[in-house]
Amino acid sequence: MKTYSYPAHEKEDIKQFIEARLDAGTFGLLIQGDEDTIEDVKDLIFDQDDITGNMSGSYTMNTRKAEENLVGNWDLLEEAINEFDLHVNPIEKGAEWCDSLIRCYLVDWCFTEALKEITKQETKN
Repeated sequence: MKTYSYPAHEKEDIKQFIEARLDAGTFGLLIQGDEDTIEDVKDLIFDQDDITGNMSGSYTMNTRKAEENLVGNWDLLEEAINEFDLHVNPIEKGAEWCDSLIRCYLVDWCFTEALKEITKQETKN
């Protein structure tokens, strides 16, 4: 079984979100590096179920799929738990919660990488 790449999938989800859901003005400010716009979009992305699963508590809406995503990614789960200073039993919380937690942990890095790729593409055009 191939290990699921959280960063690669989340980065693509973020790029799709930015390209499909932001209006031209917001997109322009984002590409120009407007700090307020960047923070606003990051906040918006953090609560998107189709990026982090944070709003509902599940990105996959499927326990089995979340379990499959976690295979080989226990180190990321441990990093996320430590970063957020959580004192919980992830087994009791369940696979979907763990999957979403990893996505929330990676969202800033993935957003930055997605924005770099989009900006690079925009400067080529």
